Amino acid sequence: MTLREQEVAAVFAELTGGAARDPLDTQTLLATLAEGGRRLFHARGALVAYVPGGRTPLLTDGTDPSLGALAADAARWGEGAGYDARTTGCALVDVDVTTHSAQLRWPRWSARAQALGFGRATALPLHGRDEEIGALVLFTAADKPLDEEALALVRLFAEVAGHTLTLQRELNETQVLAGQLEHALSSRVVVEQAKGILAARHGLSLDEAFSGLRGYARSHRRKLADVAREVTEGRLLELLAQ
Repeated sequence: MTLREQEVAAVFAELTGGAARDPLDTQTLLATLAEGGRRLFHARGALVAYVPGGRTPLLTDGTDPSLGALAADAARWGEGAGYDARTTGCALVDVDVTTHSAQLRWPRWSARAQALGFGRATALPLHGRDEEIGALVLFTAADKPLDEEALALVRLFAEVAGHTLTLQRELNETQVLAGQLEHALSSRVVVEQAKGILAARHGLSLDEAFSGLRGYARSHRRKLADVAREVTEGRLLELLAQ
């Protein structure tokens, strides 16, 4: 394996390796994406804009804080190479940001990019399942456009990045849902336990015990599960004796 192949493998491993073993938090993943793009393509800088699930809020990062700020401002302005790539789903390759046409198309973004010392940009959309979820922008030297091999690789890198971000979001949503289901199941169990305790103590049916439990919770404006938990802990055993 050549040094270049080793470098490519290392960058892709950093981006995707943790997805299955130890998922990165979203902001760390974005930082890894931006830095990986810079290293892999010897760019002068890189930024990434990400809209989880195609919705707000926009998350950004860059190899320099000024680039992260540029990504956020571009979304607010509604202009820039990354903004166009994200909203159209089309890549913009080796765009000279110093030209008159670029300045007309993106007046604020072009001026900021030049002020930061960048003259050429390549922006690629990050694809989710059915929509664009973000964009990766690489800033390269004005006299060093990407060759065909590098362009093919950067397209693959953006594709893998979009897939990784999507998997991470789905994993996070699954974990949240699992937590909600676990909480709901726990609440259901404690309510059933409280019903049994009250029914046995006061000679009631389970339905009567539940009605009393629910009525107490409503009259005291408390959550049913909280009241039930106090019953199981022995703190409200006389709840229905009133």
